Amino acid sequence: MMSKKPTKTVAKVSTKATKKPNELHEKLIALLTRKDGATMHDTWNVGFEYPAMLALKIAERRGYKTSVVKKKGELSRYIAKRA
Repeated sequence: MMSKKPTKTVAKVSTKATKKPNELHEKLIALLTRKDGATMHDTWNVGFEYPAMLALKIAERRGYKTSVVKKKGELSRYIAKRA
């Protein structure tokens, strides 16, 4: 007969509880969820020095539905809404 070996149980530590929220990401979400959304220049003004499409990806990872509205003669508007 084979003897049973004792098994170790390892407690998982939640990374969400220990990780502090990114202030820049919070600002971007606030901009994108406004009624009119945000333009690329709005995202630059809060310190996000990357294309605005990357800001939409940040919102998508947080559970928002995103869209881009382009009207003739106006700047593109990036919008995020709760899914």
